[in-house]
Amino acid sequence: MDNRNLAVEGYQRAVDRLSSVDANAVIFLLLFLIFIVLSIIILGNLSKKIKAKKQYEDFIKYAKEKNLTDQQIKLLWDYSKKLGRDPFLAIEFKAPFEKIIDVYIKENPNFDEDLIKDMREKLGFDYIPYFVPLTTTKDIELFQGGSLKTEDGRTYSVALYDKDELYMYWVITDKTIPKINPEDKVKVSFTRKSDAAYTLEGQVIDVINENGRVIIKIPHTFELIRIQRREYPRVEVEIESLIGKKVKKDGQEILLWITAKILDISPSGAKVCISPEEKDKLKLGIGDKIILSFNLLEKEFQEEAEIVNIHQKQNILCYGVKFVDIKESQQKHIFEFVRREQKKLAELYKKQS
Repeated sequence: MDNRNLAVEGYQRAVDRLSSVDANAVIFLLLFLIFIVLSIIILGNLSKKIKAKKQYEDFIKYAKEKNLTDQQIKLLWDYSKKLGRDPFLAIEFKAPFEKIIDVYIKENPNFDEDLIKDMREKLGFDYIPYFVPLTTTKDIELFQGGSLKTEDGRTYSVALYDKDELYMYWVITDKTIPKINPEDKVKVSFTRKSDAAYTLEGQVIDVINENGRVIIKIPHTFELIRIQRREYPRVEVEIESLIGKKVKKDGQEILLWITAKILDISPSGAKVCISPEEKDKLKLGIGDKIILSFNLLEKEFQEEAEIVNIHQKQNILCYGVKFVDIKESQQKHIFEFVRREQKKLAELYKKQS
């Protein structure tokens, strides 16, 4: 009972204190709190608008430095915002640019193809360097060779004859007359030099006969299957080197050296070329073991390698070699060099574009 009495007394005291509070003060406090909340909301929205306006002004300034027209700027801005993307990315990188253009084309059947072509040229997206993977079939270079396979297993040699914003046109290079009809599903495979093997699938829109040539019309796609040709990336270089091979002379085994030049390198191997003068000094064939001596990032290398292919180009003889039992520390050093060179090339490409 004592506890109940204490609770009742406590409640009565609280009621007495509240009754003594000025009602005007309570109303003032509530209004003040509402004012604070509204101010925060208004200032937040105002800050967002100011930030958005600043971003738009900066975007226009940057786009005009790229010589884009007002129409082109508006197109990139509007569709970037529509897709919820940073509009600056459409100017800096090809992949987001192509996504935006794809949506623009789909929503505007009477799109201006010259406008898009002009944008690509101004932004440097009309050429893809070898170290940048393809993101869309629009990136495939004209005259790229490959093979086209039909659903029933027939295969034809093809080359990219032409392309526009909607379609690619593959010409059949075989002498046989192809059995391909509109609405057939086909698969095109090709290998991009110094990059990877690619495969795409599409439905034939039209089969065009032009001056005795058969041209297959297929829609563009972002669905490209890329298969890395090599375990490691490689980069084109010009590095002075030596090729050594153990030979028998006067009953003794000696290491004979010739001068060479490394033209590309990766952590797993290299392409090494020799001049006609060096060609006859050392007879080399596929499967031969050699020693490749070179300097990379102030580090000396003498790696055992195996010749896996041979290429003759005019008077230059080149060997594709694979490193044998190379140490992990050596591979990491070469990989670091390749990564640095690719970064330099990417920065140079970006400046030129």
